[in-house]
Amino acid sequence: MRPRLLVSTPRPRRFVTSHESISEVDYESVRTLRGTCLQASKSVAQADIYELEWEGRPAVMKDFSGRPWLVRVLVARWIAAREVRMLRRLVGMEGVPRLLAVAGPEALVMERIDGTRVPRRRRGGRPPVEFWDRARRLIEQLHEQGIAHGDLRFKNVLIGPGGQPYLIDFATAMRRRPGRAGAWLADFFFQRCRRVDQFNFARMKAKFEPEGLDEDERRWLGETPLYLKIGRFLKKRVYRLKKPSFWRKLVPKSRRRRRRTKPDKPARHHRN
Repeated sequence: MRPRLLVSTPRPRRFVTSHESISEVDYESVRTLRGTCLQASKSVAQADIYELEWEGRPAVMKDFSGRPWLVRVLVARWIAAREVRMLRRLVGMEGVPRLLAVAGPEALVMERIDGTRVPRRRRGGRPPVEFWDRARRLIEQLHEQGIAHGDLRFKNVLIGPGGQPYLIDFATAMRRRPGRAGAWLADFFFQRCRRVDQFNFARMKAKFEPEGLDEDERRWLGETPLYLKIGRFLKKRVYRLKKPSFWRKLVPKSRRRRRRTKPDKPARHHRN
């Protein structure tokens, strides 16, 4: 069954290498093509990921329609529209999944990447040596286009065929807006997300190739982003207030109540 096209307007971008357009299709026509759910939502604002076949090619559908109505209106539609804008700008860029269609304000269809996530631990496997150089070039190319990913984590970096790195999940990406109103604010957040990308890349590489870090990557690793500093502060100074062991340390040992141990009950002897 072929989805019913509503609008088909090609938008040439800097990375467009073909005349293929990004279609806007009816959601119901795409919903009938959904296959297995690859990843169910783990929070109220996350999308469900489904596999499907789109025009003869493997694809995935990112669907927010299963979220509560208020979440869809206030959060999910904004997240979906943001990721669509970023992927439209990066159409044709190697290492970024191609946006195939927009299915209403709450769903989008992307090409499926035949790859595996970067393992969180060494025992899960080691990426190829050349993978890190190619991943760094991909991130630098992304920054040159005025886009910072902002959420580089192990689950958002894939190892594709031949060791080709892929970046996924651009929902939190930041883009520069030169010449527009509020450009200074957009540039401020872009620079912060750019530093976060550099720090997270250096941290991931240091887990597998610590001896392969160059001078710039070591400097990135030493510049801890502000959000991590705040998180560590909360973990050390605030979250520990919930632990009973923290309050026990504040009470002098002389005033601590000792638990009374009950004496062992004598064994009962049964008469034969």
